[in-house]
Amino acid sequence: MNEKSKIKDYVNIIDDNKYIKSLSFAVITFIVIVCFKVASSVLIPIVFACFVMLILFPLLEKLDKLHIPYWISNTLGLLIFLAFLIVVGVLVIMVIQRLISGIPTYGNRLNELDLLLTENIGTFMKLNPGETVLSNLNINWINIALTSLQNISSQFATIMKNILLIFIFLFFLILERHTLTPKIIEAFNGHNSNIIVSITQRTTHQISRYLFIKFTISLITGILFYLTAKVTGLDFAILWGLLSFVLNFIPSIGSLITTSLTILMALIQFTPDWISIIYVAVLTISIQTILGNIIDPRLQGIQLGLSPFILLVSLSIWGFIWGIPGMFLAVPLTSIMQILCANVQSLRPIAILLGSGKRIQRQYNNKNDLEKKSRKKNSKGKNLSADDFESMQAQNSKNPTDFNDFILPESFDLDD
Repeated sequence: MNEKSKIKDYVNIIDDNKYIKSLSFAVITFIVIVCFKVASSVLIPIVFACFVMLILFPLLEKLDKLHIPYWISNTLGLLIFLAFLIVVGVLVIMVIQRLISGIPTYGNRLNELDLLLTENIGTFMKLNPGETVLSNLNINWINIALTSLQNISSQFATIMKNILLIFIFLFFLILERHTLTPKIIEAFNGHNSNIIVSITQRTTHQISRYLFIKFTISLITGILFYLTAKVTGLDFAILWGLLSFVLNFIPSIGSLITTSLTILMALIQFTPDWISIIYVAVLTISIQTILGNIIDPRLQGIQLGLSPFILLVSLSIWGFIWGIPGMFLAVPLTSIMQILCANVQSLRPIAILLGSGKRIQRQYNNKNDLEKKSRKKNSKGKNLSADDFESMQAQNSKNPTDFNDFILPESFDLDD
């Protein structure tokens, strides 16, 4: 009895430790979220600067391989970012000017659409004499548009301040990009330094490739939306190109918003010319489907194997913490968290849950196939051949990088 009571006490201690660890993890997570939300004005420019640096990383790395002097490559990286900001700024100013000048025209157009809707569906809504469909909604669309533009103008100083901070942080990040690896080796002298350097380098390359491909796909999407608007005669072509480029960084939701707004604009402008509306709808949906669902996943390959459900959850969480900037940063931040969890033994279950699960699903399917073959041959009085067993086992033991999942640290080659 005494021995059994000792075992029971030991089990209770283990359970208590697990409970304490879980509680501590929950408390720490809550504190981190609160800190991130409170310090958003400081952290957002820093994080954006880091991700801009990662976008420029492939170019800077190629320049280094060509033995271009550091000061030239660093200056070129900063000039590219500065040129990008200038181009985007000019486009935004053009869009705002075009919207302001077009508000009276589209105010009249909304009135025409209101009368058209009232003629066709007014009888089903039981409207009073003199009432229209939109007037019954009691919404002043022109005031909403003017208020939105005024809000954008009022935020101009804040936007410029954040852009300046991002540029300053980027400047120092680019200057210090060659000192990261030596500092890690010096700080963590020994075998751990090699592991940390390997994890850091692979994480940097993975996120950098994702951001570069996402930037390229978003740019192509913006250009194609602009050309679609030009070809079909849709007004505000620059707006739809710029909007599709920016919102394409928000997975799923961004492309849905852009496509919906573009088709809505086509309805407002072209009704009752349904042929033009169909052209706009078919072209925009085709662009998003081909680039977003076919080309983008193929180019990304193994880079980010995140669960679609986790992506939506991360969009909600980071959107709550940092608002719209958080939604833009949600995917790379969640991917970084997944990679870090994969490289900490106790947190590896979290990395598995965050992943797409394709590797695990294939292993599970291979195991089931193996069992079915075994049962089928056993029912015929035959044993599973060694060749079949080795073949199935080889499929289960493939390199994890073939299955669109995160890379575990035991797969790292520390001699790279």
